[in-house]
Amino acid sequence: MDNFYPLKKVADIYGDPNLKFTIQDLESQNKIPSSRKYRSGAIFRKGWPTGLLPQIGEEVGYFKKFEKSTSVCVFTTKGGVLKSTLALNLARTAALHGQRVCVVGLDIQGDVTTSLGYDSEVDDGEDLGELIQRLDQTKGLCDYFSGEATLEDVIVQVGLPNLFIIPETPELVALNDSLNNINRREFWLKERVIDPLKEHFDLVIMDCSPNWNKLTTNALVACDALISPLECKINNFRNFRVFSHFLKEFKDEMRLDFESIFVPTKYSSNKKLSNDILNWYYANVEGCTTIGIKESVSAEEAMALNLSIAEHASGKPIAKDTIELFKQIHKAIEESHSRRSNQSESLKHQARVMGGIANSNLGNLGASLGHGV
Repeated sequence: MDNFYPLKKVADIYGDPNLKFTIQDLESQNKIPSSRKYRSGAIFRKGWPTGLLPQIGEEVGYFKKFEKSTSVCVFTTKGGVLKSTLALNLARTAALHGQRVCVVGLDIQGDVTTSLGYDSEVDDGEDLGELIQRLDQTKGLCDYFSGEATLEDVIVQVGLPNLFIIPETPELVALNDSLNNINRREFWLKERVIDPLKEHFDLVIMDCSPNWNKLTTNALVACDALISPLECKINNFRNFRVFSHFLKEFKDEMRLDFESIFVPTKYSSNKKLSNDILNWYYANVEGCTTIGIKESVSAEEAMALNLSIAEHASGKPIAKDTIELFKQIHKAIEESHSRRSNQSESLKHQARVMGGIANSNLGNLGASLGHGV
């Protein structure tokens, strides 16, 4: 059953209370769906069901479609640092802005699959045999790899009409091992999954396991941008220094040019060590956002409800921080697209110039030979 959101809450979801006037104007001009009556306790109110929000977000939101289809990898080598929380919030934020989004689950723990609500409808009273049969019918990347399913077969819709997922299944372990036995093993995900998905989706998000494995290296090869959480605790602080070294080595070895975006997470403003680590990240980590995700009960509740923080806690400081965070992420990805586009145009221009010089030299040579005869 859809949640309903009144006008004020819709405006808060998209980051500006004053948007309510714009939304009212768009509604009167029939540029967005009309609000509907819904029951809230003993009274009736007017608002929009969740499924209609993407049409509003496309008109008034801050997370616009990128200039081209984009793939994002969410990865770090430590668990419990809000990695899947970032993936969930990025996916729902983009979908709430009218983007067609597909999440590719690559973490055997299946956190993003659960948080997006794919397998949350298990009834405690359900017969075990029926449940096992239903779980066996869930197709994943391993079925696609083995030829037992098409790519279309393994994509399922979740939560919003324009939000989809390739769910994690236990067979991901076997798929990871199988990738060792094929040619161009680092490119299977890019060539067989991500590039085809980018033909049909505006944003593809890969949620990886918190360790280096073949699926993770495949995701890094396939991504336009890496989003990596930085937990503001001493253990992750030490882990990051090793992680950043391996990441640079891998990018250099594979000649990759994805944008690296680092997001501080789980920091506490009333703890000195947490603040010291946060400030160190700001000062020393290139690509670090200037805002992150604090430790918050609201963030945990939102994930349990299969919602983004902006939906669940709209108007609260944690939601406002999250909105500003995704504005920064959006800007970083847009700028990386522009940079790569400019580099491509520059290379094409150089090729044309060199081609012109070569043709001119050939022409001069021909003229000289002709004159000599």
